Amino acid sequence: MLFGEYAVLAGAWACALPVKFRQNLEVLVTPGDGKVQWQSFDFDGKEWMNCQFRMQDDPSEMLSVLRPLRQMLDFIAAQKPDLCGELCDLQVRIKASFRKEWGLGSSSALIANLARWSGIDPFALMDVSFPGSGYDVAAAFHDQPVLYRLDGAERVIEPLPVLPGFLEDYRVVFLGKKVNSRDSVSDVREAIDQLAVFSNQLNQWALEALEASVAEDFNRAMSQYEQLLSQVLGLTPTGNQFPEYQGFMKSLGAWGGDALLAEYHPGDFEAVFGHLTSFKLAEIARWP
Repeated sequence: MLFGEYAVLAGAWACALPVKFRQNLEVLVTPGDGKVQWQSFDFDGKEWMNCQFRMQDDPSEMLSVLRPLRQMLDFIAAQKPDLCGELCDLQVRIKASFRKEWGLGSSSALIANLARWSGIDPFALMDVSFPGSGYDVAAAFHDQPVLYRLDGAERVIEPLPVLPGFLEDYRVVFLGKKVNSRDSVSDVREAIDQLAVFSNQLNQWALEALEASVAEDFNRAMSQYEQLLSQVLGLTPTGNQFPEYQGFMKSLGAWGGDALLAEYHPGDFEAVFGHLTSFKLAEIARWP
């Protein structure tokens, strides 16, 4: 999410950039008695989840990490019992091409893949498992940046044909500290509602950033955007962790973890962020 964190829940525009990394889903369905074998693998082939459960099991007694998975399977089974349910066994394998601690939307990618496999509406699957704004689910179905906005019960999605060219060389820095977006939103839920009165101003800064012809204009608009969010939400921008870096920085995703966007200054960037994983924005994002 280039901008719109937290504010998208108050009706402001968000800009989402699909990433080039992928998550693959394989599902083998066989006649059975509702047994589910679930395996998840990191980008290097390391297995980080291996579990079994039955569709008849009491969800309240399952591990918390499994409940969203079970909720999606229950939803699919209710609409397509021949695809999964108490008369089927499922073997599910997930392989990601990125580190899960990078926070690149592993949940939204899973929702999108299960939706493609089952033919079920992805936002309906999201609502029963990982409820949120849905911007990341929308991005999972596009190969270019999108603008995304909640308008009451409607979702407005507009493909972005172009982004400012100078952003290609900006860096996405992964901080190695995964922050749960749902928990982060829950912590400031009441304050997010107060953002609604500022949505027009936030959208104006977002438009100025997208139409900027030079980096200074983009940086100024996004800094104003972030400052307003900080004041209303009472949150500290992620970039404040690196006061020694004099270049522009912006929080990405849930503040305090995951990642940040930084304007690239040779030498200074390496001195501050050289110990962390980083990519050019155009290397990681599906660029228009």
